[in-house]
Amino acid sequence: MTTLPDDPEDADPGLARERTRLAWARTSIAFAAVGAAMLKREVIPGLIVLSTAPLVWAVGSFATRVRPRPGRLLVVTVIVTAIALLAMVVVFLGQAPVSLHQLLHV
Repeated sequence: MTTLPDDPEDADPGLARERTRLAWARTSIAFAAVGAAMLKREVIPGLIVLSTAPLVWAVGSFATRVRPRPGRLLVVTVIVTAIALLAMVVVFLGQAPVSLHQLLHV
């Protein structure tokens, strides 16, 4: 008699990889949507955020393609950190609205 593992991921670890791949794809779509929305107000920061969407997708594809190795994990960590720093620069250099009315006014 065979016993089933307690954790469903132990039975089929491929599902975990698939969920991770889908999470990276969802994140890249979110970057694209936020970048497109930013284009309405600020063109340059919007283009910067929009241009990171394919990079996020590529990093996710690279990270989930094969079994993780320390070198690959380091590459993914460095790229994700660089994207986060770029996002912080865009936020801090962007022009902040003076009031809530200005923020919501289209």
